[in-house]
Amino acid sequence: MRGPSAAGISQSAMAFKRDLLKNLLRGLRARAEACSFDAMSIQERKCAVKRSADEAMAAARDAAAGGGRARWPKAILAAAASSGIPGTCKARRGRCKRVVRRCAGARRMRRGFCAAAGSSAVAAATSSDVARRLVRRRTMALRKVIPGGDAAMDEAALLREAMDYVVHLRAQVDVLRRVSADVQRSAFHRYIHIRILLRVWENRSGSCFRRWGNDEMSD
Repeated sequence: MRGPSAAGISQSAMAFKRDLLKNLLRGLRARAEACSFDAMSIQERKCAVKRSADEAMAAARDAAAGGGRARWPKAILAAAASSGIPGTCKARRGRCKRVVRRCAGARRMRRGFCAAAGSSAVAAATSSDVARRLVRRRTMALRKVIPGGDAAMDEAALLREAMDYVVHLRAQVDVLRRVSADVQRSAFHRYIHIRILLRVWENRSGSCFRRWGNDEMSD
């Protein structure tokens, strides 16, 4: 059985990135209508862009060929549908704070795991028990990182979900980098255009003043 060709993989990747970008712009427009970006703080804007990017990635993956077998797009879209688009910036700020608290809690849990591993080593646990506990902890951590990872039946399914999620996450990062580069390039072009207009205006105004001064002297 022959696998997909390189050309087919490249075309599907380009189609995924195109759909992701279209969904991202649509999501950002919807959030801007619900709450103006000018009224948000920098952290709130980051949260809004991240949520829009994740939902755009999930929608593009779910609509792509073979996307129905992946669980993580459905988990992201279900969470987005349950939360909805907030009508106020305060609601979005609360979600951002919860994300920060979850990250801090995860770090504390990891430190606790390290301490537990150290105490078990001091207790002279067997290497097989330590390896088994380490695998179990890493599996639990992976289930928390991958959207919908709790629904994975076994480790093999979880690894397939993780690989699929990482591949499309890299495509999302590539799209966001291109968008950022285009925005910076357009801003630079606008800056150059404004400088040219100012230079033209200065030249014209200078020539007008010189002409006016010559007329005054001739009078």
